Amino acid sequence: MDLAPLVRAVEVLMSPLEWGSQDAWLAESVRRVREAGGASVSTGSATTSGALEELLRLPGDEPGWLQRALDSADATLRAGALSSLAVGPEDLPVVSLRCGFAAGLATIQRLHAWRCTLGQAFDDLETGMAIFSADGCREVARNAHWDDLLEEEPERERLLERITRQAARAAESAGSEGEDDGEVEVCGRSYRLVASPAAAGTLLPEPAVLVLMDRLTPGLPTTQELRITFGLRGREPQVALLAAEGLSNAAIAERLRLSAHTVRHYLERVLDRLGLHSRKALALHLMVWNGERPPRR
Repeated sequence: MDLAPLVRAVEVLMSPLEWGSQDAWLAESVRRVREAGGASVSTGSATTSGALEELLRLPGDEPGWLQRALDSADATLRAGALSSLAVGPEDLPVVSLRCGFAAGLATIQRLHAWRCTLGQAFDDLETGMAIFSADGCREVARNAHWDDLLEEEPERERLLERITRQAARAAESAGSEGEDDGEVEVCGRSYRLVASPAAAGTLLPEPAVLVLMDRLTPGLPTTQELRITFGLRGREPQVALLAAEGLSNAAIAERLRLSAHTVRHYLERVLDRLGLHSRKALALHLMVWNGERPPRR
């Protein structure tokens, strides 16, 4: 195997984010690995990943190892890209290629970890987050709060339709207008949607659209405003808003995945902190809130 084509093939295998999409990376990897092995190298696989697996075959490989490594964020599968039962000197060029592929997988998995971290950050802000394909038509990933907002919406399909429409608009305006920020109303509930195009390698190996969603409740402050203005902490702002919306302790407990006893404890602390004595007084107090810090007992 000629050294220069081998080096070029390894460079491609190591750089999955430089080709616009995972499919393009795999296709270029197959082409370069074939080039490194000589014109006579061919495969019988009908898929790109299957062809690359055949080209990178080593003794002791389990069928399908490459696709499993691509589909999983498990680092042990990345290590499997290098494993072999018996490797001789004649296998060293393929071992070099497998090292390059393992490095490429590590890059993809770091991107996956970044998406998980971003989703958790928006969960903490109580904002729904979803990542759509480059055309804005297919959802690829979402965070837990996105699921919560959809589960609570009676007209879920209508909301999803509006979200997809806005994601598609943002995709069409990529490189020109930037984010698409607007409000939509479904079944009497209002949502703020912000859709932003994302370059290849920032959220997905290919270009993507990031959509953020918040439900707007007329007359009530946000959880962040409750933290800053009223000094509520932890889950207290969430419990206060849900109680003001008329949910029972049991319903709040189910929504926040807490026990009813814990919800009651939080609500008692909220009422005490605000100097109030009932859920009705809490609802009225928050609905007439004017942004000023209230007096405390």
